[in-house]
Amino acid sequence: MASLEKQIRKILAEELQSGAASTTTVAATNGDHGVFKTVDEAVAAAKAAQEKFVDCSIDTREKVIDAIKEGFRPHIQKIAEDILAETGMGTVEAKVAKLNNALYNTPGPEILQPEAETGDGGLVMYEYAPFGVIGAVGPSTNPAETVIANAIMMLAGGNTLFFGAHPGAKNITKWTIQKLNEFVENATGLTNLVVTLDEPSIESVQQMMKHPDIAMLAVTGGPGVVHQAMISGKKTIGAGAGNPPAMVDATANIDLAAHNIIDSASFDNDILCTAEKEVVVEASVKDELVRKMQAEGGYLVTDPAAIQKLVDMTITDKGTPDRKYVGKDATYIMDAAGISYTGKPKEILLEAKADHPLVTTEMLMPILPVVTCPDFDSVLKTAVIVEGGNHHTASIHSENLPHINQAAHRMNTSIFVVNGPTYSGTGVGHTGASALTIATPTGEGTTTAKSFTRRRRLNSPEGFSLRSWRD
Repeated sequence: MASLEKQIRKILAEELQSGAASTTTVAATNGDHGVFKTVDEAVAAAKAAQEKFVDCSIDTREKVIDAIKEGFRPHIQKIAEDILAETGMGTVEAKVAKLNNALYNTPGPEILQPEAETGDGGLVMYEYAPFGVIGAVGPSTNPAETVIANAIMMLAGGNTLFFGAHPGAKNITKWTIQKLNEFVENATGLTNLVVTLDEPSIESVQQMMKHPDIAMLAVTGGPGVVHQAMISGKKTIGAGAGNPPAMVDATANIDLAAHNIIDSASFDNDILCTAEKEVVVEASVKDELVRKMQAEGGYLVTDPAAIQKLVDMTITDKGTPDRKYVGKDATYIMDAAGISYTGKPKEILLEAKADHPLVTTEMLMPILPVVTCPDFDSVLKTAVIVEGGNHHTASIHSENLPHINQAAHRMNTSIFVVNGPTYSGTGVGHTGASALTIATPTGEGTTTAKSFTRRRRLNSPEGFSLRSWRD
């Protein structure tokens, strides 16, 4: 710990010196609706914006959020199409649903209501205050959606935001940020509330994480980038990997389970980190479940050589999913593997053991292995193992309340869904706030504006209480 603290202090000292040396350059540029050439320029602009924004009224914050929601309303279809065109992942229909969820299902300042206690000892009040400039890193799987949801949450708390775009989605990310700033400036006159770089890179993200004017980090990505953020010395919200199992016991409504699993796993071609990545089912209902998942659009691959071809083709030597197939249609993957099929399947099904690589790897593509267990105890034990200790998402299909209760307790995930599609846990089409940043490694779970604020306490010993006065 001592050496880590020494390293962090050295980094901060170096950054402070470099920041002081570039003051003239930073002050001379105002960017292009939030887009800058360097990290120093972008952070300086966001810091200057936050120093104004922090003094604005709650009414102004609400105007900012309203401007974002109304401004993007006519552009949702275009954004969805542009995301697919640039990233090559998912489907337009799913992206429209995710964008609507991010825009109109993300709570703003209204969630930050103060709390108060009164008594003979005076008044105690708790309020949610901003951190300052938040540095965020987003994925290519949900680029514009994450910008929008993060912006609403973070701006609602009085922060400003530096967004480190994924290089694989830099164009749509940059366009989204430019339009967002345009909408906000037209409505309020405020500028640079959200900033980014013209050319994002891994190096620029690393520089941002070390920057002394970044007060907090919110990072969505693989274990490496989340770990970097967590050792930065800054308050960090980390959204990491998941490998969600869908459990099905002998009491389940199999028709409903089959529909929900295929509908949810194929949603945006399985690129959601919450999406069902494997099914763990009791043996007595396995055949019926597989048959009905086929009726819902799944295609069962039974040839061992074809299954091995899928493994060799879609998993790299490093044990990660091959980006060439991430978020691609099931038919695209089967065509590439030389697997013949009829119709237009939307999910590839196969039966496998619990230690099969397609079970233990978070595939992010429409390949859904089915693992069979003899009884519910084995189903639950297996689901815990294949989830991998990510504590991200899991689901169960069951009519047995003790089974549901036991599974919810034992899985210990940020999102747990009962008899439904796991995308319901992100707020898409169902009750609950949007969940685009799901902080599993750092424990915040599904984030809201509260996650990006500091809870401050005010004591006023002479403050009044309506319930009493004094003797």
